[in-house]
Amino acid sequence: MSTPKPQTVDVVDKGSDLAGIYSAATAFWQSAVLFAACRLGVFDALDRPAGAGEVTQRLNLSERGVKALLDACVALELLATADGAYCNTPASQRYLTSRSPESLLVALALQAETYPMWMNLSEAVMKGQPVIAPNDLLGGDRDLTRKFVVGMHQRAVGIAETLVNVVDLAGCRLLADIGGGPGAYSTCMLKRYPDLRARILDLPPILEFARTLVSSSGVDDRIELVPCDVTTDAIGEGFDVALVSGLLHRMTAETCRSILQKIYTGMAPGGQVIVNDLFTVDGEPELAVLFGLQMLLTNETGGAHDARDVASWLAAIGFVDVTITSLFPHMAIIARKAFAEAMVEMEKE
Repeated sequence: MSTPKPQTVDVVDKGSDLAGIYSAATAFWQSAVLFAACRLGVFDALDRPAGAGEVTQRLNLSERGVKALLDACVALELLATADGAYCNTPASQRYLTSRSPESLLVALALQAETYPMWMNLSEAVMKGQPVIAPNDLLGGDRDLTRKFVVGMHQRAVGIAETLVNVVDLAGCRLLADIGGGPGAYSTCMLKRYPDLRARILDLPPILEFARTLVSSSGVDDRIELVPCDVTTDAIGEGFDVALVSGLLHRMTAETCRSILQKIYTGMAPGGQVIVNDLFTVDGEPELAVLFGLQMLLTNETGGAHDARDVASWLAAIGFVDVTITSLFPHMAIIARKAFAEAMVEMEKE
């Protein structure tokens, strides 16, 4: 007697609303896999292809657990298999191994620390307040601040290399890096423009950990670290280019406008401002929208501002030639301060 073949019945259409709900409900499984593999050193252990048993020995973990985690990484395309062995993908080798110059391991470890906070999202929504002490990232907790600075640096390197290709700083002499943190953007720009100097303004606890990163940049002789709370302190003057990167999402619209006004006042005529951040446009992209929600969990103010709002603030202050450029996942809003002569002509008209 032959065994009947099983029948396949599609009970739920993968494109249905119900499938979307299940996907959203289990999305955190994927995050947990990534964070666990990074924390346990799976990608470093696979610097050369290996079977599950060999990885188990290299990491001194349970074989059952390792096999399940490796298979999950393959399903998420974080790992691949070949001839019965597991191996890193080009992306995981580049971004998820500790020896890679483009490693994101510290940035992801910091993101993993925010993971439990999302379980308190309903509380944050009800109260409109963060679920952690916001100052912990900015000096209140030294270890967390160190991770924050190094993590910012790791995330910024790739975006900085993209940004430097879409701005023209030829002829510029002084860059004011407002809230510049570890100086990844300044470093990248100074390497491209040998006549450029940078002034990085940020909180003293941030600069304490940024100093080590800057000192190993190879251009530290052209970088000045200036302790400054840009929300209350003066930012100086005479700079012909200003960069505001990854800062405005922590601020209210009013504070953002105040900072941009300070930049306009202190900037030399003809200078340009570059505002680089996770912005939205008509409620997209999804990553920026969710990032804005994370601000609710971690900060007393701020969120993901709409890029067109920021562009309108710049124009209202007096900046001209305002443009918005996509640097996924960031957007760069670039504008210029008109020369005094041009402003006089405009006033005559």
